[in-house]
Amino acid sequence: MDSRRKKRYSHIYIGLRVRINETWEPVKALDWNEDGFNFYIDRGIDNDSVMFKKGVVQFPGTIVWKRLIRDDYGVIEMILNRFLIEELAKIDPDSDTYRRIMRLIRMQEKPEEKEKLLIALKGVSVIEDAVSLAEEHKMENSLFRYGIKVVSEEWAGIVRYALETSSVVQVLDNIGKELSRMTDEMP
Repeated sequence: MDSRRKKRYSHIYIGLRVRINETWEPVKALDWNEDGFNFYIDRGIDNDSVMFKKGVVQFPGTIVWKRLIRDDYGVIEMILNRFLIEELAKIDPDSDTYRRIMRLIRMQEKPEEKEKLLIALKGVSVIEDAVSLAEEHKMENSLFRYGIKVVSEEWAGIVRYALETSSVVQVLDNIGKELSRMTDEMP
């Protein structure tokens, strides 16, 4: 199964450290599952193979994609991609629509097309939400974003523990999403 089709979790982040030039830097694993995660950091990483740790547990990861976020335009497009990924959860993964959306998400410098698609899917414009989230993002996050692939029993254990300990947060997150969906459907 394509790792992008597996459920990713974002109801909490997992605090990790990444080794860069013999120094351990703190990062927050976002959009994570047993296959990997994303994170932001304020500097570039030259190697594709990197070491991570949580407490004393260490595990390797491979950078499968990287993105330098240079401007507001890039941040807004990244947020539009996140909105599109949320919409993918509502679509049959074997459909042509699903595959077309995935291709568009992977394309860079296409925010207008992404916004038009979101309007078609949601029935409303999300650009104001994206701009607002972009401002928050710029204050809270660094400039480089990395996608990490992990094949490690240590990482799998960290994911299991995070899911077990965060189950209450996840239930509350699901209730919030359901209430939001119901509110959107109200006349």
